[in-house]
Amino acid sequence: MISQKKLVLSTTAALLAAGGIQVASACSLANWSSTAGTVIASQPDGNGSTGAMTSVARYDGLCGFQADGAGSYVQDNRPNAINRIVARFYVKANGNPGEIYRGFGDEAGGTPRFVVSVDAANNYTLTDTATSQSVNQAGTGGWDSVEIDWGGAAGGAGFISLSVNGQAAAQNNTLTNPGTLEAVRLGVITGSNAKQFDAYESRRSTAIGRVCNCNANGSADDVVNVQDIIVINNEIGAISLATGTPDCDEDGNIAINDSIITVNTTGGSGMCF
Repeated sequence: MISQKKLVLSTTAALLAAGGIQVASACSLANWSSTAGTVIASQPDGNGSTGAMTSVARYDGLCGFQADGAGSYVQDNRPNAINRIVARFYVKANGNPGEIYRGFGDEAGGTPRFVVSVDAANNYTLTDTATSQSVNQAGTGGWDSVEIDWGGAAGGAGFISLSVNGQAAAQNNTLTNPGTLEAVRLGVITGSNAKQFDAYESRRSTAIGRVCNCNANGSADDVVNVQDIIVINNEIGAISLATGTPDCDEDGNIAINDSIITVNTTGGSGMCF
């Protein structure tokens, strides 16, 4: 059986009297072992008169988070001496360079195993720290899906793999990088500007892949249809928030252009992108 772990930001929902819009009233970072610096959970503003809600962008569901400046991150201490991790997250880097994801051989962060960084042109690099070997791929500057696979092993059997936005993975499969993984950090590890993150998931093996863009109602069939148009329009009209992926143009806001893209998608194949 594949050992699998999914870390998501938990949420409960409430109906605000003002404006009547359903919002995430208790987005939480509690699923992570700890936080550092300034990390803001995305409690969407939802348009209209919804009270003092944060406007942190989200990509999948009602929760995500924003890391505000260097040293702001969430940490998970549950890898627990594993020698392989597959992890996928979405990041809106906004052209701001820096390190965004790190793996460590200890919970204190003193024994790095790998690091993911992004540059000002939204190019992503995964580096194995024991060997200094790297692989890289280009992103778009919107919500970029970043999936990594790191395997630590002696005797030249270790590996690194990076796939950005579903591209065929860039890989290096002949590394001598012994050691186990005890903790990971996600956020603005270095760099000075805020970045948004969402849809983090990690496993011990097997690829994760992207979530379905424009699947605004979060249906399991991963097909974009008229129900998704309704859900997006409801959010734009301050009726209810979409629980899936309504940010079709990946600009960090839910607006009329997202509805137009969804209409055009349902008029074509109806498949995700």
